[in-house]
Amino acid sequence: MPASLPVFIGLRYFRKGAGDDRFLSLMSWFSLLGMLLGVVSLIVVTAVMNGFESELQKRVLSVLPHAYVEGPGQRLEDWSSYRDALAGSPGLLAAAPYVGGKAMLATSSSVQGAALYGIDPELERAVSSVADKMVAGRYLQAAAGHYEIVVGDILARQLGLMPGDSLRLILPKVTVTPFGLFPREREFTVVGMFSAGVQLDASTAFIHLGDAQKLYQLGDAVQGLRLQFDDIMASARGAAALLPQLPQGSVAVDWSVSQGSLFQAVKMEKLMVRLLLMFIVVIAAFNIISILSMAVSARRGAIAVLRTMGATPAGVMAVFVVYGMATGLCGVVAGLLVGVPLALYIGDVVAWFEALTGLYVFDPQVYFISRIPSVLRLGDIALVCSFGISLSLLATLYPARQAAKIQPAEALRYE
Repeated sequence: MPASLPVFIGLRYFRKGAGDDRFLSLMSWFSLLGMLLGVVSLIVVTAVMNGFESELQKRVLSVLPHAYVEGPGQRLEDWSSYRDALAGSPGLLAAAPYVGGKAMLATSSSVQGAALYGIDPELERAVSSVADKMVAGRYLQAAAGHYEIVVGDILARQLGLMPGDSLRLILPKVTVTPFGLFPREREFTVVGMFSAGVQLDASTAFIHLGDAQKLYQLGDAVQGLRLQFDDIMASARGAAALLPQLPQGSVAVDWSVSQGSLFQAVKMEKLMVRLLLMFIVVIAAFNIISILSMAVSARRGAIAVLRTMGATPAGVMAVFVVYGMATGLCGVVAGLLVGVPLALYIGDVVAWFEALTGLYVFDPQVYFISRIPSVLRLGDIALVCSFGISLSLLATLYPARQAAKIQPAEALRYE
């Protein structure tokens, strides 16, 4: 049996269906449609989830650095000389000093916990974009001693604050006085509010480095350096490579650790959504098993004739593998042709739908974003295609093997 004959017969079966069996032909189209929908769903939803993850990374890292190094015992003396020594390190774009920790922000009517960062307003511009995220008021002054504070807009709403208002900053440290132990606190003036569009806006505040050094009683020392790298995915390796140039006992922490729980939750959500959508492709594969099983039953006579003409069991099996794979491949290719453009322009499609109906998927008054982000990656496309093609191949094996077992004499007995 020539090698091209199973391909020819299999493709002919795919085009013609099972003779006059319209039900089988309809099932073939449903199977192809199921594969198409599965591939489109996986490509589009994966691209959208990638877009949300990328948007979240960008927004979080506009407030937080890519990584930071902390001196031994949370104290780094002569930080400026270490900062100069680190300058020019491979992949490092900038470094800025910080003093930070947990604090309580109190007004006359409310109290909220916050992550407090003492920063150098000018040097900080190189490692975060807080200065560019101001939505009310202004950024911190270059000089210390004014006891100014910049807070996230959500935190400001929770505390009922506006630029120009005062609040008390309370640290989890005590001051020993003749009258006993008192928490360390200081009154600050709110000069501005920033918005990065993430939950950090509800729990982050910035003050001047000099004011923080006084509050934490560090003198001229700082806790560590905030770092900015040219590649955020290499920030863990880059920060660890800087430790030999710092005092012994220093530690390095990158964004994937400091914000690890947040991004792990996003990755878990991506995985679960992808697994759920894969069931669409699995169902399409079961449909392929069904149509091939029915096709084998409907074409027992034709299979017997092929066997009497010299076709081997392997050749008969190849015919039905080609038949089933043609259905799966057509579904995968059609899914690519629909899914890739849709994933690339999903934001425009949703915006057109919103303009047409007046309904909003993401109301800008409620959500941080007003447009669906999308990041399409070649690896995701390859994974989806491989999954669809592999399942299609596996789905053909059982019916094709049953076709190969048909004995000509048995099949032709009542013909």
